[in-house]
Amino acid sequence: MRSVSSKSLKKTCACALFGALIFGGTGCATTINLSAPTTLAQPAVTTLPTGTTVELFGQLQSTLSELSLAIVNEDKSRAKTTLATVLNIWASLQPQIVAAGGETVDQTVLDMQRIIDLASSSVERTRPADADKALRFLDLLIQSQQ
Repeated sequence: MRSVSSKSLKKTCACALFGALIFGGTGCATTINLSAPTTLAQPAVTTLPTGTTVELFGQLQSTLSELSLAIVNEDKSRAKTTLATVLNIWASLQPQIVAAGGETVDQTVLDMQRIIDLASSSVERTRPADADKALRFLDLLIQSQQ
């Protein structure tokens, strides 16, 4: 009789554990709030900046210098707007860099993407140092192009 009750007890424990896993697992479901605001501002400008490669690099330099200041001043909306401008300038500049060709075009595009990624992370993580690094790296990239 003892072996029957031991088997019965094991089955009962197994059923209880299985039930707890099912009910406990469904209680931890993730709810996604689609109406929540995103962390990065979408570019407000629908038209991309125009100009030569040199002019766009100049616009990018001045815009990146504003980005760090906005983050330091804890002006999140200005930082997001400035980042949107940086992204718009990059969207105009990238095809011009590729069209110009040259031996180092692939490396230039990769370096520029790293600069843009630093600018984005500066806003996402509230890190003005990343914006400063992006500006320093951009200065070096521009000097290497001359």
